[in-house]
Amino acid sequence: MSGELEFPLMEGEDSAEVDPVALERAAQRAAMDLQRVVALIAQPYLRLLHQKKLGHWVPAPTWRLLVDIEEEAFADLGFQGRHAEAVRNGFARLVDSRLAGPDLDSPVDWQRDDDPLPAVYAIMRALVHEFDSASSSDRNPD
Repeated sequence: MSGELEFPLMEGEDSAEVDPVALERAAQRAAMDLQRVVALIAQPYLRLLHQKKLGHWVPAPTWRLLVDIEEEAFADLGFQGRHAEAVRNGFARLVDSRLAGPDLDSPVDWQRDDDPLPAVYAIMRALVHEFDSASSSDRNPD
């Protein structure tokens, strides 16, 4: 076995099928793992956001940054080893979408709601909004 997860098969009439419950659980585990991997990769940018909180100028995240984070996350050998290729391929990807547009150096539009949203876009949007919310509550204690 190569270290990838194996899915239990149910014998169909003509061919074997993947157990949908096992596949859903594997997808949920992979999504949580991808969130962790993206958060680790994004730490340098999130530290910059902390500098912004201290009054320093911080460049807006660009589509290129998100594409780079996505490439690094999906190339992570640990992530690849923990999740079957079929599960990894189930994620919507920025590289496969038209979300970024032709100018990768333009700022990310966090208001997009395309369906399905690329996984790394959705994770980064949540991280940035979470950081912005925490920064706002730090500045405006009740």
